[in-house]
Amino acid sequence: MDPEILTEKVATQNKKFLVDLKRNENGYYLKVSEWSNSKKSSIFIPAEGVGKMIEVLRKFQDLIQDGDITDIPPSRN
Repeated sequence: MDPEILTEKVATQNKKFLVDLKRNENGYYLKVSEWSNSKKSSIFIPAEGVGKMIEVLRKFQDLIQDGDITDIPPSRN
């Protein structure tokens, strides 16, 4: 288990998220964990993917804040 370098907690609705910055022999990465209804799940994002993830989250945040996302076609990825 890699030690946490930095940890931030986020709570929203009935969920809790923990975002850890960690490092192992391959470099830095983020571990994002979710607790919901006593279940825990995690994803790992390598350092080189963090910037792209932030771009996507900001794009989605802008769409949500604008309030009219009903005419956006579904992604085909």
